Amino acid sequence: MLDDQDYWYPDKLTGRPVRLRAKPGEAVVTVAAGDLDQLTGNAAVRSLSRGANLRRGFAAVFVAPGRAAADLSGADGIANSIPVLVDGDGLDRYFLPDELTVQFRDGVSETAAQDVITSLGSRVLVRQRTPGYYTLAVPDSQALFATIRAFAERPEVAFAEPSEAGFDDALAHVPTDPDFGLLWGMRNTGQTVNGVAGTAGIDIGATVAWDVLRGDPDVIVTVIDTGADLDHPDLAANLLPRGNEDWDFADAADPSPDDTDVHGTHVAGTAAGAENTSGVVGVAPRCRIMPLRIDLTAGMNQNRADAINYVVAQAGAFPDRRYVINCSWRTSGDHAGIRTAIQNAAANDVVVVFAAGNANTNTDVTPQYPGVYPEVISVAALDQDGVRATFSNFGSTVDVAAPGVNIWSSMPDDTHGFLDGTSMASPHVAGLAALVWSAAPELSGAEVRAVVEDACDNVDALNPGFAGQLGRGRINAGRAVELAQFMAGYVPSLPAMS
Repeated sequence: MLDDQDYWYPDKLTGRPVRLRAKPGEAVVTVAAGDLDQLTGNAAVRSLSRGANLRRGFAAVFVAPGRAAADLSGADGIANSIPVLVDGDGLDRYFLPDELTVQFRDGVSETAAQDVITSLGSRVLVRQRTPGYYTLAVPDSQALFATIRAFAERPEVAFAEPSEAGFDDALAHVPTDPDFGLLWGMRNTGQTVNGVAGTAGIDIGATVAWDVLRGDPDVIVTVIDTGADLDHPDLAANLLPRGNEDWDFADAADPSPDDTDVHGTHVAGTAAGAENTSGVVGVAPRCRIMPLRIDLTAGMNQNRADAINYVVAQAGAFPDRRYVINCSWRTSGDHAGIRTAIQNAAANDVVVVFAAGNANTNTDVTPQYPGVYPEVISVAALDQDGVRATFSNFGSTVDVAAPGVNIWSSMPDDTHGFLDGTSMASPHVAGLAALVWSAAPELSGAEVRAVVEDACDNVDALNPGFAGQLGRGRINAGRAVELAQFMAGYVPSLPAMS
């Protein structure tokens, strides 16, 4: 197919032209049917963007810097490419580069239709179930939109348009938990939460991810915090059985990690609260929670190091499980015991997530530990408009950002409440890491981290003055789950096409 940058075609049904423009950095590519492996590591492709269809042999991809979306043909098995196009309503359109669809008018026989198709150098790829409706190949010597215009000129044709793929078009899964409407970080429709109206779409896209999966009970979210209300309806169903293990690292006399505060219970509910008809739901509602209690009021750092090292030992003892640690706390400085424990966790395939801190500080100037360690995913906090929370730390040590203002979650004694902080942002990320691992358990911890970060929505435009200081941006759960499946070879597929 020839290069085609004249992106328009006539809509014969309305009599108006459809004009489109190229979206930078994203393309639809076609490859050999059933074989998308060549896209992994392809120098022309940064990553999968919206999805792929293995049987039909196409994918939507982010284009590597320096490459033109319209010219990826021949790059490691890519047969053809076209930029993602933006229509007059500002919507992204995912057209296949070498196909078009044509509906012939009533009364045009199949023979007459075939004569038109042949005369224009095309051929039938799919006879759709609707009479007279065909998916056709763009002739090798022609460009896509020029071919569409040629078919539209024929009086036998009712309409001709690009062959288009749709992604994530199912209505998103909405949990039945009665407080879900307060969880703007999961789904922000612009609703008012705690007296503050938000901006629609400023969320982590949790409902899109939940259309694919809601977690795997062999993926464990370890909440190292003040413990948890073990009887809370939001948490009880998802608690990992403790057996005879000592999960209280602050009290040698009591092995049970009962919450003596509200912090740990609140964090656990955001990360992996159960989906039921009570209260709230977490980011990973079918993963399990392992609450490890530490003292965050007057506790010892070495006990916190013990808790992290304990998770590593559990990961070694249960190789079929995957472990994510959430730490919504800080230390007063660089503590060798905690630093070594975190390095140990990363080296043993445990993902560690830390709050970036609430001091409104540039951590490049004044580091806040342990969030500045390179082995952790450090999380800044955003408000309901996608703007950095006034208290949130920032800097080059921050890796991602997540909702952290007016966060409604579980509290002890079957209650709920709002809390603010990077402490509330961090469990959104830990829950997402658990979802990613649920989608692709064969990924390494480093790959899970890469997926979480690569799938982010850039927030620099919403945060002038903080460009590059809020990590890769706001986490995007739907995109992260899809990217995880792509990396693992479970390429998301559109409904079957005949």
